[in-house]
Amino acid sequence: MEFPLRIFAFAFAVALFFSAMPRASAEPPAKTGRGVPAVPEKIYAPTDLAELRKQLHRRVVLEGTIAAIGKSGSGATTYLNFTKNYRASVSLVFLGGKKNEFPQEKLAEFVGKKIHIGGLLEERSGALQVRVFEIEQIKVLH
Repeated sequence: MEFPLRIFAFAFAVALFFSAMPRASAEPPAKTGRGVPAVPEKIYAPTDLAELRKQLHRRVVLEGTIAAIGKSGSGATTYLNFTKNYRASVSLVFLGGKKNEFPQEKLAEFVGKKIHIGGLLEERSGALQVRVFEIEQIKVLH
């Protein structure tokens, strides 16, 4: 009679073990466009240059109000700046090229607006910048 009692005790222990385990959620984790779970990103102020320099050559997310628009001497590059002095914050860089896919009139609409943007942080001539490839990278916050 000892054998059936051991089987019962083993089955009871297994049932307790599995009932104590957390159950799988019926909802899948949030996904990004590439099937990878979304990870909350740190949002940086564009004027936090000390912290941003630690993120050089990495993707960063910035939130701030655009203060000025500028153009390069050749006119091929347009900048959106978060401060009047472009060296005091990260600049957003738009390379116009031949297509001029970033008309200055369209970019001027962002001046005075709080925006959210993600992109690769680079440095050029000592100034930090994020190159914008598509206007859709910029999200206007309300």
